[in-house]
Amino acid sequence: MKSLKPLLLVGSLLLSSAVWAEGGSDRAFERIQQMRDKAEAVLIQAEKAPAGERHVHMKEHMKMLDEIMTQLHNEHPKPGMSAEEHLAWMEQHDKLVDDVLGQMMREHKLMMADKECHP
Repeated sequence: MKSLKPLLLVGSLLLSSAVWAEGGSDRAFERIQQMRDKAEAVLIQAEKAPAGERHVHMKEHMKMLDEIMTQLHNEHPKPGMSAEEHLAWMEQHDKLVDDVLGQMMREHKLMMADKECHP
């Protein structure tokens, strides 16, 4: 009986990690998309803010983009995907990277317009 509890605990942990691995990639992309949308909202605030207040929003935006890029870098397709699934995964990953790079370019243009980055 004493060994049954640890066995059940280990079994439940293994099962929960298997479930996470099964749908983890989709959930990871959903989480990254939500983070991207929040970063977009912060960038819009920076674009609308007066020049003297933009740096606060841009600093927050840069931090958010760094976190998104780190998660995208660490995300990998799950083993055993078919060729079609792998291609769909790559397309979704590339779209998220393109979206983030687009936000970076908008922020850089904003910095250049305010001459905050280069005198």
